Amino acid sequence: MRLDQLVPSLPTRKGAIITLFQGKPVRHPYAALAEDVARARALLVRWNVKAGMRVGIFAPNSYAYIVYDLALVDLKAISVPFTDDFAGMLNRELVDQYDISLMLLAKGVRHGFGEDENFVALIDAENENVSALPRAPFSGSDDPDDLCLAFSSGSAGGLKGLVISRKGAELTLPPVAESINLGHQDRLLLFLPMSNFQQRNMYYAAIWYDFDIIVTEYTQLYPAMKLLQPTVLIAPPILYQLLHTRFSAPGSKNWRQVLAGALASLPLGRVLRRKFAQFAYKEIHAIFGGKMRLLISGMAPLSRGTIQFFERAQLPLCESYGLAEAGSLTYRPAFSRKYGSVGKPLAGVRISFEADGEIIVHRERFLTRRYFQCAPGENESTFIAAGQVATGDIGRFDSDGYLYLLGRKKELIVTPGGYKVHPEMVEGELNACEDIVQSVVFQKPGLAHLTCVVVPGQDRSDDAVRRIRRHVEGAMAGKKIRIGEVKLAEEPFSKENGMLRPNLKLNRKNIAAKYAAA
Repeated sequence: MRLDQLVPSLPTRKGAIITLFQGKPVRHPYAALAEDVARARALLVRWNVKAGMRVGIFAPNSYAYIVYDLALVDLKAISVPFTDDFAGMLNRELVDQYDISLMLLAKGVRHGFGEDENFVALIDAENENVSALPRAPFSGSDDPDDLCLAFSSGSAGGLKGLVISRKGAELTLPPVAESINLGHQDRLLLFLPMSNFQQRNMYYAAIWYDFDIIVTEYTQLYPAMKLLQPTVLIAPPILYQLLHTRFSAPGSKNWRQVLAGALASLPLGRVLRRKFAQFAYKEIHAIFGGKMRLLISGMAPLSRGTIQFFERAQLPLCESYGLAEAGSLTYRPAFSRKYGSVGKPLAGVRISFEADGEIIVHRERFLTRRYFQCAPGENESTFIAAGQVATGDIGRFDSDGYLYLLGRKKELIVTPGGYKVHPEMVEGELNACEDIVQSVVFQKPGLAHLTCVVVPGQDRSDDAVRRIRRHVEGAMAGKKIRIGEVKLAEEPFSKENGMLRPNLKLNRKNIAAKYAAA
């Protein structure tokens, strides 16, 4: 992929960006997108934006967001997409802190900016008297290879700043697109915030490989899937786990699913098995739009129960492992029986392990060039040598070369007796219970036992709670540490209640703080 050829290639492409407006689909062909990007680029130039200047952007997912982002890519300005972490915090002080020349906002989202601050422009309205602040291009440690500055919620808490490399993006995307065989026939749905670079990288792929892309906000995910019938969806594990729970709850199975279970052992061919599953599980197939050929999960482990549920429904659920620093690294195809594995390394990726099991990635170029905001020493401890990144994840290979993740190095729990526990490994065993949607294990200071917070399924009866407790006891049987407390979550984990981070990963720090005192 060549980012400098992305916008020039638009007039020759046949695909489109599809959005929802007032519940109806709107198709924006790539040829029309080229004209809109050209107009946005001309405006940026008129506003005195030059290559190497930093341009901030804060807006919900929209066609306008894509237009201005592509204009910045073509202009070789350095975009700074602010995440939801900055909601209510955008003001002149922040602009100066990050050396921003121009702020692009959605209509009605001016935050702490005054009407007279003309370095602010709206991406979805007319603008007058806009002028970028006179910053020097490529000032400080910026480089012509810098594509954007990205913010990432670190797994241990805090907000990291990453410098995304143009050449790194060009190198790390093709192995992903080729492994999942993206092509003209596809319609990929994106619903996570565009401030997440993975989302933007995937619409770069949609243009480069010329297929349709659906863009919506997460609040419109279900209507968008049903109405627009995507063929590929990238989503965090929580989405698949919630659907698994919903369709596995007591009383949710219909006669078709019971019959499907009885026929599961028969030697049916893949085509016949899929057709029968589409009939038996037609409700969940309908949720995904009926034309889904690939569901992709990443960001956190999938439970074995969820994987097997989607196998029974013949909905192809695969897994990928990666990180913002290094890009996507592995791929486990759908219907693989390597439960618990995140797959084999992608082309151009080599993995080794430190003595403590930490995964070290080796590849020609990485997605991230360096951190611009991090804890002291974190650049040196992550980007350890040319072509090498320390992931902070503990893992192992099996004899077939499939990678298994054991947990985060920083989240390792060490008991007063010196016993080491990877919470993710324990949670994986707990989540195998169909009465459990999610679980989080942590240790209260000074205690030898663990505390477990469980998000139960739809059945919160006394019988379900007893089943959960029996499952927890069974999962910990024979281990050198026990779970002394099992607490039911007051409500499902979400971004709104602070139990999930903006990227929909568990906010372990907030969960432990809330339920340690409960």
